[in-house]
Amino acid sequence: MISKLNRIKGLGLVFADFTWSAAVPAFRGFNLVYGWNGCGKTTLTRLFDELGATASTGIEYEVEDATGAKFTADTRFSLPIRVFNQDYVQKNVRILESSANSISVLLGAENKELVTQIEEDERDLNGNPTDATKIGKVQELHGFTEKRKRKERGNETAFTDIAKTIGAAIVGSGAASRTYRSPDAKKDFATISEPALLSDESREGHILALKQEMLPELAPLTAPPVEIEGRREESIDVAQQALIDATKLCAATVESETIQRLNENADISGWVETGLHIHTKNRSRTCEFCGNTVPVERLAQIARHFSEADRKLKAEIDSVLAKLRDAHRAITAMAVPDAARLYRELQKPYNEASNAIEGAKAKLIEQITSLGKTLQDKKLRTSDAVALNLALEIPSFSETLAAANAVVETHNSKSRDFAAVQQKSVRAIKVHYLSTIFEDVTRRNEEIVELDIDLERRAAEVSEIRNRISAARAAISSSHAACEQINDGLKTFLGREELRFEPETKGVEGESGQLTETVVGYRIMRGAEPAVYLSEGEKTALAFVYFVVHLNDGQFPKKDGIVVIDDPISSLDSNSLYQAFSFLKNAVADCRQVFVLTHNFDFLKLLLNWRKNTGGAGYYMIKNHFDGDDRRASIVEMDRELKSYESEYHYLFKRLKEMRVEQDGSIMRAYPVPNIARKVWDTFLMFRVPSGTSQYQKMEQLKKDGFDPQKLDAIYKFTNEQSHMTGGGFDPALVPETKKVLDELFEMMQAIAADHFGILDRATPI
Repeated sequence: MISKLNRIKGLGLVFADFTWSAAVPAFRGFNLVYGWNGCGKTTLTRLFDELGATASTGIEYEVEDATGAKFTADTRFSLPIRVFNQDYVQKNVRILESSANSISVLLGAENKELVTQIEEDERDLNGNPTDATKIGKVQELHGFTEKRKRKERGNETAFTDIAKTIGAAIVGSGAASRTYRSPDAKKDFATISEPALLSDESREGHILALKQEMLPELAPLTAPPVEIEGRREESIDVAQQALIDATKLCAATVESETIQRLNENADISGWVETGLHIHTKNRSRTCEFCGNTVPVERLAQIARHFSEADRKLKAEIDSVLAKLRDAHRAITAMAVPDAARLYRELQKPYNEASNAIEGAKAKLIEQITSLGKTLQDKKLRTSDAVALNLALEIPSFSETLAAANAVVETHNSKSRDFAAVQQKSVRAIKVHYLSTIFEDVTRRNEEIVELDIDLERRAAEVSEIRNRISAARAAISSSHAACEQINDGLKTFLGREELRFEPETKGVEGESGQLTETVVGYRIMRGAEPAVYLSEGEKTALAFVYFVVHLNDGQFPKKDGIVVIDDPISSLDSNSLYQAFSFLKNAVADCRQVFVLTHNFDFLKLLLNWRKNTGGAGYYMIKNHFDGDDRRASIVEMDRELKSYESEYHYLFKRLKEMRVEQDGSIMRAYPVPNIARKVWDTFLMFRVPSGTSQYQKMEQLKKDGFDPQKLDAIYKFTNEQSHMTGGGFDPALVPETKKVLDELFEMMQAIAADHFGILDRATPI
């Protein structure tokens, strides 16, 4: 048990620096603490709250238990503590809604926190109606979902439009071109890692390729062959070899008797040589032309001119000339296929190659002709070496054939792989047009990915908040299962069945959209009708009943626990006082230690009478004094008069007599006088003028009875104005006025009711 509050620092104003007095007896199992409103009772109960809390609020204290053990803010108190005070009322009673027809109440600090959490969560989810900028997470989630849909629609539109363009471009490439749709465009787009735009010319070429039909293959272009000694050889190879042979023959010479005239006249030389062969063949002795006998010497001379070596050289020249004529004839007859036989896109390069072939062919033929003429000349001058400065540009001719054949091979390859080529063109066209939307679609896809991450996070947040709301509602519903206990307790506490509570349910929509009935509070009933107002006393009574219900819920070990109760009957009417007292007696039974604090003298008397007959109690008061200009509280043993007198009126009359004597011209002595003076004067007027009217009207009645109006007005002003907060600073005029009014107050009481005053005065010696 708590034995002493050795030291307190930083607890409000009056307990800013408190030390336990050695003259004050230690606390007992049951303790009564009396003090006027504002003296520090509720502030003191906050120390007990601090002892039972799990975290310190910065108050410094040292509490001693019955064993002498001491506890500070750094050492948690060993026994569980439950405290009922106005803080508990504020934390545990909340008016949920109020209208002209009914009000609802939520009980329990945890439930209030849960409802506050629910309200905050619902604002977080659904927005703040008073702040248009805070639309809530659900609306934000919807907005981002719509944003994602817009980006998806943007991509859908892009794919739909580009699919139409691609479908039109690949017309003729097969059935696929007639059914190319947005899904096909998406599928093809997924295969592109980077954009690949075609030039206008290349794109048109691919489109043209798709419109073409397959053409037959063409034979490659070659130089025509010639028949040489039963063999077929390329004409350009024959020409090349002839050039080599001609070079050797032109350099060769024949030793012979030279007939000048024949050397100088090639036609005569040829005619004579032919004639020699005819005469030799026919063994003629006469000239076949003129019929005269040819002299033997002349025949011998001609024979020596046309020797065997000469004949052999000329025969070799004739052989080379024959080959040149064959090559010339074959190359001249060579035809180049028409470009119209090729695919349209190849016709231009083929025409260029064809023109190159014709040019090279003409030049080669010209060179072969020149070579033949040179050999003819050499044949007539076998005894002389003839310079041969000719070349055949066969490589250039071959190159032109190769260039043309490359185009032909492209043509043939396309024909061989016609379907594959078209598919390649289809692919190129698709990639080209898909590349035109690549950046936009890729950007939107990246934004969609980011939105998906954000949406997943936001959806998780919304789900988490909804789950939290659902769990909070379930917790509230569970805690409200004690409704009947509260109703029974309230009936006992107030002594009437006027006030009753019914669980209030609400259809709460889950994530699936299904409504579930959930208890969200209590509907307050007065009789059969919904209550429209709760007084402060009723709120306090309700909170105390709730407090007591939870003292007995099995969660608090009463036999080992400490219970602190501060004014549970505050603002209650006197009719409920005895019922509340009875309820409190039963509530704290079996508790290890109890503290009851009150400012109500009638309630105190009930408690005093009870404890005098049931083991006694520790009796204490909280008094205020001034330390300089600072008001401080002290805990003292309860005045004997409080325990002995029948009413608070006796005690306050005695205190007012003491204060009259204590006045020393200081603010400290004057400050508390108006509150006590008012209570004494109000009670006296109630006795002297029992009219049920206001204090002012009673004062007016006394004036009519002939009592001094100036003194009555001074007492009225002092006891009313100085006993209430004005909001202004302290009035120094209160000090002299206090002594004056105290004298006049006692003077007026004695003058108005001398016998009554005399009895009071004798019963309260100081």
